[in-house]
Amino acid sequence: MKFIHTTFILSFVLLFVSCNQPEQKKIALADKTWREGIIVDEFINNDAPYLSCHASTIVETTKGDLVASWFGGTHERHPDVGIWVSKLKNGKWTEGIEVANGIQNDTLRYPTWNPVLYQVPDGDLMLFYKVGPSPSTWWGMLMRSKDGGDSWSDPEKLPEGFLGPIKNKPVLLDNGNLLLPSSVEGNGWNLRMESTPDFGKTWKMGDTLPKGPNKINAIQPSVLFHQNNKLQQIGRTRNRHLFSTWSEDSGETWSDLELLNMPNNSSGTDAVTMKNGEHALIYNHVWPDEGTTKSYRSPLNIATSKDGIHWNAALVLEDSKISQYSYPAIIQGTDGMLHCVYTWRRQKIKYVKIEPSKLVTFPIEDGVWPGPTKERYKVAVCDWMILKRQKLGAFGRAKEIGADAIEMDMGGLGNRETFDSKFVRGDTASVRVFKNKSLETGVGISSVAMSGFYAQSFAKRPTYKKMVLDCIDVMKMFNVEVAYLPLGTQGDLVKNPELRPAIIERLRWAGKEVEKINGIIAVETSLSASEEKKLLEEIGNRNIKIAFNFANAIENGRDISKELKTLGRDNIGEIHASNTDGNWIENDPAIDLPKIKQTLDKMHWKGWLVVERSRDTSMVREVVKNYGANVRYLKKIFKNQ
Repeated sequence: MKFIHTTFILSFVLLFVSCNQPEQKKIALADKTWREGIIVDEFINNDAPYLSCHASTIVETTKGDLVASWFGGTHERHPDVGIWVSKLKNGKWTEGIEVANGIQNDTLRYPTWNPVLYQVPDGDLMLFYKVGPSPSTWWGMLMRSKDGGDSWSDPEKLPEGFLGPIKNKPVLLDNGNLLLPSSVEGNGWNLRMESTPDFGKTWKMGDTLPKGPNKINAIQPSVLFHQNNKLQQIGRTRNRHLFSTWSEDSGETWSDLELLNMPNNSSGTDAVTMKNGEHALIYNHVWPDEGTTKSYRSPLNIATSKDGIHWNAALVLEDSKISQYSYPAIIQGTDGMLHCVYTWRRQKIKYVKIEPSKLVTFPIEDGVWPGPTKERYKVAVCDWMILKRQKLGAFGRAKEIGADAIEMDMGGLGNRETFDSKFVRGDTASVRVFKNKSLETGVGISSVAMSGFYAQSFAKRPTYKKMVLDCIDVMKMFNVEVAYLPLGTQGDLVKNPELRPAIIERLRWAGKEVEKINGIIAVETSLSASEEKKLLEEIGNRNIKIAFNFANAIENGRDISKELKTLGRDNIGEIHASNTDGNWIENDPAIDLPKIKQTLDKMHWKGWLVVERSRDTSMVREVVKNYGANVRYLKKIFKNQ
């Protein structure tokens, strides 16, 4: 009996120890998906009544429910931007409700900004936010909920000069102080701590933190806990790196700011100390170019650390050429899970639940995310131009040419109700065979093209909805993000400006439909870049972008690089990187490809370069020679191959 009892205790101890040990690496770096440990990945606000949202926050209530908040409206800084709240109930997020706004009187309304939630232990749920025309002039506000976020008190303005937590969650210290990580932007970027010993009855303002010898411009800190009651702040800068500062007196004083060897693209971050003493950081692992302070906001990553200085790569939550993924928040729940929220393309708020014990990490050395990185530029060819429209042989032909992918056409139109496509007709065997051939050849599908609209009118075609929906179905079949839509001769907005209202209306509808699969429709027009920007603004849907074509710019005497810069990174869905037939790209005096690459590099654009034409007219029928030459030159300039 004594032996059995001893054996039971030993077994229990061994089980307890093994359950609390970090998971050993079970996969090689080359096999990392960077998604290990993600349990839930979903949107909170799928059918929002506003165009744009940003700056989310998340908290666990006393009852164990999750509550999220963000600001939403026409766009950041617009007076109609309000504070919205949703709650996770029975496994589903409730419809977001606007709980606060910036209305001052009958004729004056300001935008709201950066909500931050905090749950008082066994007390109120606090909602901090800001109101004002801009970050340099805003002021702090506070609301309280006694029922876990179902209802809220009237807003109260914080005492003069107090802003509350600027972006990231407050932390409760052992001495009973609630430390509010704050910062100001009125006279440069400066950090300061605010605190309250009684959850908002009285307030204390800390000193502005020293910037250090490097004059570090920092805002939006997160607070981490270390051994011996040591605190660390970490967060956003204009200095290309994350900043760090330390306190050994419960946040009363802080060391000079220092730069970590971790990137920051002048975008918000968040971090949390987990129950095992390690720290989790959610941020964009993106280095701005030397001499610059900003960069694109993709990918969005999670890293972990034992000391707050040396970090290990854990997850890539988002990595797409479409728009941005930013302003994250992260907490650890009583269930031990990490709960994250972030801005998804400024259109939605995303929620991700992570099991920390399932994370498999690798060291970040010299600020470089480990393992292979996705190529910034890839080169495709139009299947209809290599005489393989929707033919299985397109993959082999594209491989022979040296392309990374094909832009697969939906087929002809004529007088049909929709495109002449085997996939639209429900030929599942063809879908399977095409997917297998893509895997076999290593040639992907960059985009799905509705080339029938080169000659047909998108503005007048009565069955356009079926055509677009059929295209979206094919995008889903092949997991393709981009659809190509040329407005063509019948939709030329320069020659036929009267078509503009109909095209805008139809593209608004199409944008909502393609948004359902998180894709985009890239539209080719005859307009200048500045006019295309105006068109996109009128459409008002971020899932409609421009398919930029070198040939259009050249035909109208416009400088390609200037047009690209004017159009802007986030408005370009793909690029048709060729001219009309005449010369190969490398022999075309109208195409300065090194300059174009330099422009796109500075814009931090990444995506598909699609070769449509630029055939040598002396051998126009030599498909492999013509397209092979153009693909080789594009890869030489853009991919150093």
